[in-house]
Amino acid sequence: MHPESPIDPDTSDSASQPGSAAGAGGDIDLPAMIDRLAAERDEAVAARQRALADFANFQRRSVENEARARVGGLVQLARALMPVLDNFDLTLAQDHSRLSIEQMAKSIEMTRAELQKALEQNGISRIDPTPGEAFDPMRHDAIMRQPAAGIEAGCVSMRLQTGWRLGESVLRPAKVAVAPEA
Repeated sequence: MHPESPIDPDTSDSASQPGSAAGAGGDIDLPAMIDRLAAERDEAVAARQRALADFANFQRRSVENEARARVGGLVQLARALMPVLDNFDLTLAQDHSRLSIEQMAKSIEMTRAELQKALEQNGISRIDPTPGEAFDPMRHDAIMRQPAAGIEAGCVSMRLQTGWRLGESVLRPAKVAVAPEA
């Protein structure tokens, strides 16, 4: 046995008797030690079960919070888009035989501006490259090579379709033509 062991069978005949052992200065009550260790084990098992239950509750709350946030975001976007739909309804309710093309175009421009405002209020913005801007493959989709006067090679020579982003995430890259190398 190791010297630090509380039970040393070589030091006493009473060490071989069940329930007690002589040690470095006193008796050890094995039933009490077993009861204490069993209680510690039971406490550790209960603590583990509580931790698992707490984690399961955390996961459930996280899923619920994510769902609430998603719905909240959709509600915010829907409320921002309602005035746009109202503008469409007003335009469509007009007597079309009495509207001029200019009046219709003005109505469409106003509705488009309202839609752009609603999107911007919700963090959605346009990617609208201009000729001469450096081509950025993270924001632009080059679909053709098109030379243009005064545009350096590798730069946008023409925007074919506007792109969109939400914060820093690109929802759709802008489709562009890029000036070829000479």
